[in-house]
Amino acid sequence: MIRPLLIGMALAWVLHADGGVSSDYELDLYYSNTSLFFQIGDEPVVDATEVSEPALYTNLFLDSWKSNTFIMEAALYPAAIAGVAYRNGYPEAYEHALNKRIVQALTTGFEEPYALSLFFGRMVVFNRGSQEHIGSNRAYAGYLLSVGDRSIKENRLIENVWFNVEAKLKGTRDIDPHLLDWSFRVGAKFNRNSDVADSIYVGARRSRIDFFKHIWSWIYNSGFDIMVAVTADRLELMQVKTLFEKQWPIDKEKKFSFGLELGYIYESSDAYRGALYDEGVTNHRIILRPNITF
Repeated sequence: MIRPLLIGMALAWVLHADGGVSSDYELDLYYSNTSLFFQIGDEPVVDATEVSEPALYTNLFLDSWKSNTFIMEAALYPAAIAGVAYRNGYPEAYEHALNKRIVQALTTGFEEPYALSLFFGRMVVFNRGSQEHIGSNRAYAGYLLSVGDRSIKENRLIENVWFNVEAKLKGTRDIDPHLLDWSFRVGAKFNRNSDVADSIYVGARRSRIDFFKHIWSWIYNSGFDIMVAVTADRLELMQVKTLFEKQWPIDKEKKFSFGLELGYIYESSDAYRGALYDEGVTNHRIILRPNITF
Protein backbone atom coordinates (compact mmCIF):
# COMPACT_ATOMS: atom_id res chain seq x y z
CA MET A 1 0.00 0.00 0.00
CA ILE A 2 2.89 2.37 0.70
CA ARG A 3 4.47 2.09 -2.75
CA PRO A 4 1.28 3.15 -4.63
CA LEU A 5 0.94 6.15 -2.30
CA LEU A 6 4.53 7.20 -2.95
CA ILE A 7 3.98 6.87 -6.69
CA GLY A 8 0.76 8.87 -6.34
CA MET A 9 2.56 11.67 -4.48
CA ALA A 10 5.30 11.74 -7.12
CA LEU A 11 2.68 12.10 -9.87
CA ALA A 12 0.97 14.82 -7.88
CA TRP A 13 4.23 16.74 -7.63
CA VAL A 14 4.45 16.57 -11.44
CA LEU A 15 0.93 18.03 -11.59
CA HIS A 16 2.02 20.63 -9.05
CA ALA A 17 4.70 21.82 -11.46
CA ASP A 18 1.90 22.55 -13.94
CA GLY A 19 -0.28 24.27 -11.35
CA GLY A 20 -2.62 21.29 -10.86
CA VAL A 21 -2.35 21.25 -7.07
CA SER A 22 -0.87 23.35 -4.28
CA SER A 23 1.76 22.28 -1.76
CA ASP A 24 3.18 23.28 1.60
CA TYR A 25 5.43 21.98 4.37
CA GLU A 26 6.18 22.06 8.10
CA LEU A 27 9.53 21.57 9.82
CA ASP A 28 9.63 20.52 13.46
CA LEU A 29 11.79 18.42 15.76
CA TYR A 30 8.94 16.02 16.49
CA TYR A 31 6.78 16.20 13.37
CA SER A 32 7.85 17.37 9.90
CA ASN A 33 5.87 16.92 6.72
CA THR A 34 5.22 17.93 3.15
CA SER A 35 1.65 18.04 1.86
CA LEU A 36 -0.23 18.32 -1.42
CA PHE A 37 -3.66 19.99 -1.41
CA PHE A 38 -6.41 19.24 -3.93
CA GLN A 39 -9.48 21.46 -3.86
CA ILE A 40 -12.64 19.43 -4.51
CA GLY A 41 -16.30 20.28 -4.94
CA ASP A 42 -17.83 23.74 -5.03
CA GLU A 43 -17.13 24.75 -1.42
CA PRO A 44 -14.36 27.40 -1.27
CA VAL A 45 -11.44 27.33 1.17
CA VAL A 46 -12.23 30.39 3.26
CA ASP A 47 -10.06 32.64 5.44
CA ALA A 48 -11.13 32.15 9.09
CA THR A 49 -8.62 34.56 10.64
CA GLU A 50 -11.29 36.62 12.40
CA VAL A 51 -13.38 33.70 13.68
CA SER A 52 -13.27 33.09 17.46
CA GLU A 53 -11.91 29.81 18.80
CA PRO A 54 -15.29 28.40 20.02
CA ALA A 55 -17.00 29.40 16.77
CA LEU A 56 -14.17 27.88 14.76
CA TYR A 57 -14.58 24.49 16.44
CA THR A 58 -18.35 24.62 16.08
CA ASN A 59 -18.36 25.71 12.44
CA LEU A 60 -15.80 23.12 11.37
CA PHE A 61 -17.66 20.33 13.12
CA LEU A 62 -21.10 21.28 11.79
CA ASP A 63 -19.80 21.90 8.25
CA SER A 64 -17.44 18.91 8.09
CA TRP A 65 -19.77 17.18 5.61
CA LYS A 66 -19.20 20.07 3.17
CA SER A 67 -15.89 18.67 1.94
CA ASN A 68 -13.63 20.99 -0.02
CA THR A 69 -10.17 19.42 0.34
CA PHE A 70 -8.30 16.22 -0.37
CA ILE A 71 -4.75 16.09 1.09
CA MET A 72 -1.79 13.76 0.56
CA GLU A 73 0.92 14.01 3.20
CA ALA A 74 4.32 12.43 3.84
CA ALA A 75 5.50 12.87 7.44
CA LEU A 76 8.69 12.17 9.38
CA TYR A 77 9.15 12.05 13.16
CA PRO A 78 12.78 13.22 13.58
CA ALA A 79 13.00 12.75 17.37
CA ALA A 80 11.70 9.20 17.10
CA ILE A 81 14.17 8.43 14.30
CA ALA A 82 17.01 9.92 16.36
CA GLY A 83 16.08 7.68 19.29
CA VAL A 84 16.23 4.58 17.08
CA ALA A 85 19.55 5.72 15.55
CA TYR A 86 21.06 6.29 18.99
CA ARG A 87 20.05 2.85 20.26
CA ASN A 88 21.35 1.16 17.08
CA GLY A 89 24.57 3.17 16.89
CA TYR A 90 25.49 3.21 20.58
CA PRO A 91 23.84 0.14 22.16
CA GLU A 92 26.12 0.02 25.20
CA ALA A 93 25.66 3.70 25.98
CA TYR A 94 21.90 3.37 25.46
CA GLU A 95 21.62 0.56 27.99
CA HIS A 96 23.14 2.78 30.67
CA ALA A 97 20.18 3.38 33.00
CA LEU A 98 20.33 7.18 32.96
CA ASN A 99 20.86 7.45 29.19
CA LYS A 100 18.00 5.06 28.52
CA ARG A 101 15.60 7.04 30.70
CA ILE A 102 16.58 10.33 29.06
CA VAL A 103 16.22 9.02 25.50
CA GLN A 104 12.87 7.38 26.26
CA ALA A 105 11.61 10.50 28.04
CA LEU A 106 12.38 12.56 24.91
CA THR A 107 10.99 10.10 22.35
CA THR A 108 8.20 8.09 24.00
CA GLY A 109 4.80 8.69 22.45
CA PHE A 110 5.93 8.38 18.83
CA GLU A 111 5.10 4.86 17.68
CA GLU A 112 6.41 5.06 14.11
CA PRO A 113 9.29 6.77 12.27
CA TYR A 114 7.21 8.04 9.33
CA ALA A 115 3.75 7.88 7.80
CA LEU A 116 1.88 8.52 4.58
CA SER A 117 -1.60 9.99 4.98
CA LEU A 118 -4.73 10.78 2.98
CA PHE A 119 -7.24 13.29 4.33
CA PHE A 120 -10.73 14.01 3.06
CA GLY A 121 -12.83 16.78 4.58
CA ARG A 122 -13.18 20.50 5.10
CA MET A 123 -10.33 23.01 5.42
CA VAL A 124 -10.10 26.70 6.28
CA VAL A 125 -6.94 28.83 6.31
CA PHE A 126 -5.59 31.68 8.41
CA ASN A 127 -4.05 33.99 5.87
CA ARG A 128 -2.18 36.45 8.15
CA GLY A 129 -3.11 39.27 5.77
CA SER A 130 -1.22 38.58 2.56
CA GLN A 131 1.04 35.70 3.59
CA GLU A 132 1.84 33.52 0.58
CA HIS A 133 3.34 30.65 2.58
CA ILE A 134 0.47 29.53 4.80
CA GLY A 135 2.35 26.51 6.16
CA SER A 136 0.59 24.98 9.14
CA ASN A 137 -1.77 27.98 9.40
CA ARG A 138 -4.84 25.88 8.60
CA ALA A 139 -7.70 24.02 10.29
CA TYR A 140 -9.40 20.79 9.26
CA ALA A 141 -12.39 18.62 10.06
CA GLY A 142 -12.78 15.26 8.37
CA TYR A 143 -11.38 11.79 7.97
CA LEU A 144 -7.78 10.60 7.86
CA LEU A 145 -6.19 7.37 6.65
CA SER A 146 -2.50 6.87 7.54
CA VAL A 147 -0.21 3.96 6.65
CA GLY A 148 3.35 2.86 7.36
CA ASP A 149 5.54 -0.23 7.32
CA ARG A 150 7.53 0.21 10.56
CA SER A 151 6.60 0.67 14.21
CA ILE A 152 8.78 1.63 17.17
CA LYS A 153 8.96 -0.12 20.54
CA GLU A 154 11.42 1.26 23.09
CA ASN A 155 13.55 2.94 20.37
CA ARG A 156 13.73 -0.21 18.29
CA LEU A 157 12.20 -0.62 14.81
CA ILE A 158 9.63 -3.36 14.28
CA GLU A 159 8.57 -4.61 10.86
CA ASN A 160 4.86 -3.93 10.84
CA VAL A 161 2.56 -2.75 8.09
CA TRP A 162 -0.09 -0.72 9.87
CA PHE A 163 -2.94 1.59 8.98
CA ASN A 164 -4.80 4.12 11.03
CA VAL A 165 -8.28 5.60 10.48
CA GLU A 166 -9.41 8.76 12.28
CA ALA A 167 -12.19 11.29 12.47
CA LYS A 168 -10.53 14.49 13.59
CA LEU A 169 -10.72 18.21 14.15
CA LYS A 170 -7.30 19.88 14.11
CA GLY A 171 -5.53 23.08 13.23
CA THR A 172 -2.90 25.72 13.91
CA ARG A 173 -3.59 29.45 13.99
CA ASP A 174 -0.46 31.61 14.08
CA ILE A 175 -1.79 35.16 14.12
CA ASP A 176 -0.11 37.98 16.09
CA PRO A 177 0.01 38.11 19.02
CA HIS A 178 -0.76 34.45 19.71
CA LEU A 179 -0.27 30.91 18.43
CA LEU A 180 -3.02 28.34 18.93
CA ASP A 181 -2.68 24.64 18.10
CA TRP A 182 -5.28 21.91 18.65
CA SER A 183 -6.26 18.35 17.72
CA PHE A 184 -9.36 16.38 18.77
CA ARG A 185 -9.63 12.87 17.38
CA VAL A 186 -11.16 9.41 17.66
CA GLY A 187 -9.77 6.50 15.69
CA ALA A 188 -8.51 2.95 15.38
CA LYS A 189 -5.14 1.45 14.46
CA PHE A 190 -4.71 -1.94 12.82
CA ASN A 191 -1.46 -3.91 12.50
CA ARG A 192 -0.44 -6.70 10.12
CA ASN A 193 2.15 -7.85 12.68
CA SER A 194 0.08 -10.04 15.01
CA ASP A 195 2.50 -9.28 17.87
CA VAL A 196 1.26 -5.65 17.95
CA ALA A 197 -2.26 -5.23 19.35
CA ASP A 198 -4.89 -3.34 17.36
CA SER A 199 -6.33 -0.39 19.22
CA ILE A 200 -9.22 2.07 19.51
CA TYR A 201 -8.44 5.49 20.93
CA VAL A 202 -9.65 8.98 21.69
CA GLY A 203 -7.40 11.99 22.14
CA ALA A 204 -7.42 15.75 22.73
CA ARG A 205 -4.59 18.27 22.48
CA ARG A 206 -4.55 22.06 22.79
CA SER A 207 -1.64 24.50 23.12
CA ARG A 208 -1.60 28.29 23.24
CA ILE A 209 1.14 30.94 23.24
CA ASP A 210 0.31 34.62 23.73
CA PHE A 211 3.24 37.02 23.39
CA PHE A 212 1.28 39.90 24.96
CA LYS A 213 0.39 38.04 28.14
CA HIS A 214 2.60 37.49 31.18
CA ILE A 215 5.37 34.96 30.61
CA TRP A 216 4.21 32.92 33.65
CA SER A 217 0.52 32.89 32.70
CA TRP A 218 -0.89 29.33 32.97
CA ILE A 219 -4.06 30.34 31.13
CA TYR A 220 -2.60 31.96 28.01
CA ASN A 221 0.77 30.17 27.75
CA SER A 222 0.13 26.51 28.37
CA GLY A 223 -1.32 23.36 26.88
CA PHE A 224 -2.34 19.75 27.37
CA ASP A 225 -2.27 16.47 25.45
CA ILE A 226 -4.45 13.57 26.63
CA MET A 227 -5.04 10.20 24.94
CA VAL A 228 -6.66 6.92 26.04
CA ALA A 229 -6.41 3.68 24.02
CA VAL A 230 -7.96 0.24 24.50
CA THR A 231 -7.32 -3.03 22.70
CA ALA A 232 -9.68 -3.48 19.74
CA ASP A 233 -10.49 -7.12 20.48
CA ARG A 234 -10.90 -7.13 24.29
CA LEU A 235 -11.48 -3.42 25.04
CA GLU A 236 -8.80 -3.63 27.74
CA LEU A 237 -6.97 -0.47 28.77
CA MET A 238 -3.79 -0.36 26.69
CA GLN A 239 -2.33 3.14 26.95
CA VAL A 240 -2.94 6.43 28.75
CA LYS A 241 -1.03 9.60 27.90
CA THR A 242 -1.30 12.79 29.96
CA LEU A 243 0.99 15.70 29.12
CA PHE A 244 0.91 19.26 30.39
CA GLU A 245 2.85 22.01 28.66
CA LYS A 246 4.20 25.34 29.85
CA GLN A 247 5.32 27.93 27.31
CA TRP A 248 7.59 30.89 28.05
CA PRO A 249 7.25 33.51 25.26
CA ILE A 250 10.64 35.25 25.32
CA ASP A 251 10.90 37.53 22.29
CA LYS A 252 7.76 39.24 20.93
CA GLU A 253 9.48 40.62 17.82
CA LYS A 254 11.01 37.30 16.71
CA LYS A 255 8.11 35.28 18.15
CA PHE A 256 10.57 33.09 20.02
CA SER A 257 9.17 30.84 22.76
CA PHE A 258 10.60 28.03 24.85
CA GLY A 259 8.28 25.25 25.96
CA LEU A 260 8.48 22.23 28.21
CA GLU A 261 6.07 19.29 28.25
CA LEU A 262 5.90 17.21 31.41
CA GLY A 263 3.67 14.20 31.74
CA TYR A 264 3.06 10.53 32.20
CA ILE A 265 2.49 7.61 29.86
CA TYR A 266 1.05 4.29 30.99
CA GLU A 267 1.44 1.33 28.64
CA SER A 268 -0.04 -2.04 29.54
CA SER A 269 1.65 -5.31 28.65
CA ASP A 270 -1.49 -5.97 26.54
CA ALA A 271 -0.11 -3.58 23.90
CA TYR A 272 2.02 -6.42 22.53
CA ARG A 273 1.55 -10.14 21.95
CA GLY A 274 3.71 -13.13 21.02
CA ALA A 275 7.43 -12.45 20.64
CA LEU A 276 7.02 -8.81 21.70
CA TYR A 277 4.96 -9.59 24.80
CA ASP A 278 6.54 -8.71 28.13
CA GLU A 279 4.54 -10.83 30.56
CA GLY A 280 3.39 -8.88 33.56
CA VAL A 281 5.44 -5.84 32.53
CA THR A 282 3.53 -2.57 32.67
CA ASN A 283 5.46 0.54 31.67
CA HIS A 284 5.09 3.79 33.58
CA ARG A 285 7.12 6.58 32.00
CA ILE A 286 7.65 10.19 32.90
CA ILE A 287 7.88 12.39 29.81
CA LEU A 288 10.06 15.49 29.62
CA ARG A 289 9.91 17.10 26.18
CA PRO A 290 11.44 20.52 25.44
CA ASN A 291 10.45 22.47 22.34
CA ILE A 292 11.28 25.79 20.74
CA THR A 293 8.86 27.91 18.71
CA PHE A 294 10.07 30.73 16.44
